[in-house]
Order: sequence, then C-alpha cells, then structure tokens
Amino acid sequence: MILPPIDYTNGAALVTGGTSGIGQEVALELIKRGVKRMVIVARGSADLDQAATRLRSINQACEIHTISADLSKPEAIEQVRQEVEALGWPIEILVNNAGFARKYVFAENLAKDPSLAMVDLMVRAVVDLSLHFLPDMVKRNRGGILNIGSTAGYSPVPFTSVYAASKAFVISFSQAIREENRGTGVRIACIVPGVTDTNLDGDGHGERRGALDMVGTADPADVGKAAVDVLEANEAARTYGWNNKALAAVQNMLPDSINAQLIAKSRGKPAEDE
Repeated sequence: MILPPIDYTNGAALVTGGTSGIGQEVALELIKRGVKRMVIVARGSADLDQAATRLRSINQACEIHTISADLSKPEAIEQVRQEVEALGWPIEILVNNAGFARKYVFAENLAKDPSLAMVDLMVRAVVDLSLHFLPDMVKRNRGGILNIGSTAGYSPVPFTSVYAASKAFVISFSQAIREENRGTGVRIACIVPGVTDTNLDGDGHGERRGALDMVGTADPADVGKAAVDVLEANEAARTYGWNNKALAAVQNMLPDSINAQLIAKSRGKPAEDE
C-alpha cells in the first residue's frame, strides 16, 4: 500500500504514555522529523513537565501541550477529547503507546488484580482514541495511527496473561483496520518490539521472561526510531529486531499449549513481593 510521504508539518501528533520509554522516544523522533505541534498524555504532572522540557530541547519552536490523565479510566478519554478540541489542533498522527505490565497469577488476589485496568488502558483506550481521531483523518485523506505492540502478543504468556492478550488484540486490530483503510490515504501501523529497556521492567512490572531474556533487550531510542519508520512504511505488524523475529519463528513451530508451558517454566511464578 504505497502512500505519499508524510508531511510532518501538517496538524499535530498525540502520543499516549509519552513521558518515558518507547513513547517518549517516538515523540522525540516525530519532532526530529518535523512535527510542529505535540500533545503528550500521561498520568504524572511532574513527568509530563520533564518530558515537555526534553521534547522542546529538540526544537524550541515545537508547541507542546501536556494532558495529565489516567487513560485506564473511561472518563479520561473524554477529558483528552475536550482538551484537544479546545486547542483546535487537528490530530494527524495518533500514537497509542500507553500501557503497563504486572507479573501475577490471574484472579489469585481479586483486591489487587490489575486485569481490568490493563484491558481499559491497552484495549479500550486504543479503540476509543482511534474512534475519535480516525474519521477526521479519513476526511482529510491523510494522517496515521501508530500502535505499539509486543512480541508477547504472539503467544500465551503465563503470569502476564492479560498484558500479552491485550498486545495480541493490538496487533490483530492494527492489521484489520489497515486493510479497511486501504485507499483512504491514512496509515495504520504497528511495531512489535520484544523486551525493551523501559520503565515497564523491574520489580515484576515488565515483560521479563526468565531465560527468554537471553534473546536480548532493545534500546527504547532504537525502537522509537524504528516505530516511526514503520509508520512511514504503513506496516501493520513489523517485528523489531532479527532476534525477536527468530524467536517468533521458533515459537510458531510449536503449539500454543507447549509455548505456554515453556514460558511458564522459564519465567516462574511471581514471588510474594512482586
């Protein structure tokens, strides 16, 4: 699906989870390529201020607007909509990056179970924001949605079950709506990184996978650059890195039930302090 080159000076970009990790690196890369207006959505006001300062260091002329919102809450989507409409900035590029992971046993502790919050943030918010901004892109015959997937979405991942399932949704969703938008001039892209050195990692909160970590850990700056390349190429499911492609090829040779057993053994059950 060949499309004209992106004119980054048109409209604005909106990046969720843009205060750290892959999200911030995508935002930085977009500014380097010419984006003049940027909306960053994340939870912490202090983190948003720091991210805005870093983004402006790339181009002082770039207008940065920050929105402090917890996108796992349904009402936060309406807050984002209202603030963007008040700005009057047409969103040309939507980056659905916000997410979090926990290592836990599903339904073992209902009081602390994060499953529904994960679904709200990593599935519902992705769909809701896309529903809001995609129609105007189609009307303009340009623009794009960049979704951040994960190789965790390629197989069942015990002890991170909902995170992996949410990423499987993102990958499938991206591929499907990309085809639906063939001929509209709108890009629908998804990059699929493996384990990345972001704040998802550590303290049992990331994609750490035991022995599978020997596959390697990516630099978020490299993933961010590759993600924008994927947007330009309009690819709906590009796996980042030859190592992750090789791992996916091996896993695809095995039944999912066997993959689940191997991953569970490799990762081990969460410790009580996780």
